[in-house]
Amino acid sequence: MSPAIPLLSPNDIEGVRRAGVIVEDAIRAGAAAATPGATTLAIDHAVRAVLANAGAEALFLGYAPGGASPFPASCCVSVNEEVVHGVPGARSLRAGDLVSIDVGARALGWCADAGVSVVVSGGDPGPHAEGALRLVRATRALIDLAVSRARPGVRWSAVGAAMEAQARSAGYGIVTDFVGHGVGRELHQPPKVPAYATGFTGEDFVLEAGMVLAVEPILTAPIFGDGPGGRPGRRDGWATPVALGADGWTVATRTGEWACHEEWVIGVTPEGCAVLTASLGGLWRGGGL
Repeated sequence: MSPAIPLLSPNDIEGVRRAGVIVEDAIRAGAAAATPGATTLAIDHAVRAVLANAGAEALFLGYAPGGASPFPASCCVSVNEEVVHGVPGARSLRAGDLVSIDVGARALGWCADAGVSVVVSGGDPGPHAEGALRLVRATRALIDLAVSRARPGVRWSAVGAAMEAQARSAGYGIVTDFVGHGVGRELHQPPKVPAYATGFTGEDFVLEAGMVLAVEPILTAPIFGDGPGGRPGRRDGWATPVALGADGWTVATRTGEWACHEEWVIGVTPEGCAVLTASLGGLWRGGGL
């Protein structure tokens, strides 16, 4: 039998939203630090300062699931072909790079987990910036779709199928190795929340008011080979293969395609759902733009 899916009261959901505000502030600070010549470690420093000033616990720092080596930073920073769990370090950013910033924190007993991808602005953006922005727009459009479909009584598999269909029809690849999850007292709690349907082997569930979910689609595209009309270039298959890096954390595409990871927290209400990290929609470019 699968673990029960927690149902939160309106006051509980407000606690998650407040934690989400801190996470949003930290992500905005990280995005502002994503400038040409800056290192990914500088992004982590900016995120860590915001969390510390807010009195929030950085939940990624020291995270060691299943006996893995403890994660050494307060946030994940993944660049271009890196998909998720990028370890901040000495990598220097360039204009036009696609940078994913993922932050998890606990404040006053409640957790929030969110991520945004931005394109580094300033200087010569190079030939890939517009393709990267299209990839970000396509990924965020999947979250908009999920929000429009999510309401009590709907099976999540129907939402995931709609997200998959939209991404595939637009020619994007989907990373299926990672899925969203419930959020509440713990950062990762039931259920599993895929942004696709084909091949998912986890349990389906029916949405109920009080569920709080981190929805996190991950799309990929060959940014350096865009097809006609602004569509991604031809690719084989729709599920993008990935590989774990030597650091034991950073996951990258095997194909060299660029990846966009977006993670927003939603709360299911009696009328539909509310986005608890809504202000992240205003972030498109690094450097505070």
